[in-house]
Amino acid sequence: MVAVATRTSITRAEKFALDHDVNTSYGTYEELLRDPNVDVVYIGSIADQHYEIATRSLTIGKPTVVEKPLTLSLKETETLIDLARRKKTFLMEGMWTRCFPAMRHIRDIINDGKIGRVVCVQGDFGWSTSSCDPDHRIWYPRSGGMMLDIGMYMAQLGQVAFPDAFVERCQAMGTKKNGVDHTVMASILYGSIDDDDIVNEDRRRGMLQFYVTGEANTEERVTIQGTSGRIVVDPPAHAPTVLRLFTDEGRSTSNEIIIKFSLPDDSFTTWNYPGSVGFTYQVQAVDDALHAGETECPQFTLNNSRQVSSILEMVLEQVYHSTNDNAHKN
Repeated sequence: MVAVATRTSITRAEKFALDHDVNTSYGTYEELLRDPNVDVVYIGSIADQHYEIATRSLTIGKPTVVEKPLTLSLKETETLIDLARRKKTFLMEGMWTRCFPAMRHIRDIINDGKIGRVVCVQGDFGWSTSSCDPDHRIWYPRSGGMMLDIGMYMAQLGQVAFPDAFVERCQAMGTKKNGVDHTVMASILYGSIDDDDIVNEDRRRGMLQFYVTGEANTEERVTIQGTSGRIVVDPPAHAPTVLRLFTDEGRSTSNEIIIKFSLPDDSFTTWNYPGSVGFTYQVQAVDDALHAGETECPQFTLNNSRQVSSILEMVLEQVYHSTNDNAHKN
């Protein structure tokens, strides 16, 4: 890190710089974006600021990584993607999960056909909001709620299981707390297009089912079920280090192989959350892409971001609709 900026006060920036051994601190984002020593910008602000700051960064021509969610709407996401492509400037949504070695290995297992054709993916992710005070970011009217906080970790799983597939249908329901979505269940149906741009009923078609919640700290396990086996991602699935590969021998018997991946050394500091040292995988992926002259990250492309954004928007629209006064009682 060579510089840090905050929008509220230079004092906060200076304290962060001191705590994390950063050379330069700024009291405005514009100063940081104009700093010639900054090669790539990471936007880690509250989500409702992502679109505006990323637009300024891309307009100046700075390679930009934006913490998830990329924006708060599909329209904003598409606008940012169009801007990045017009400017030929690197842009990535910070889906760090996709950069873990375990996630790459999952794709290899699927591509090699070791579990057959993927039928369904199921997962959960939840953390208890019981200790969150009223001004916590999770309750922000525009950018709060569980889907915009952790829902993308679940929504991106369909791309891993069904590469190049499109979202054919989305069904969701949920509950709210303090005006924002709090527990959400969703089912996504994926389809594919053949060479004649016709929906192919037999190729790369499957389901993604998941729930996210603020009511409890869930196990956070993911299962990818194929026609001849399954992959189980042990908790915490968003920072995966242990995979279980089951290959069927019959209806009720299977072989199990446990595949473990060591995290990078993290003895140099402490972390707020388990597995956070895995962010270094994303740092390396961005570094590799920039040195290769790429404007997207292969592990999580801009089209990937667009599809995730569309799922979040569809889910939230249905959740908020299903909790209004139009609901009927039997």
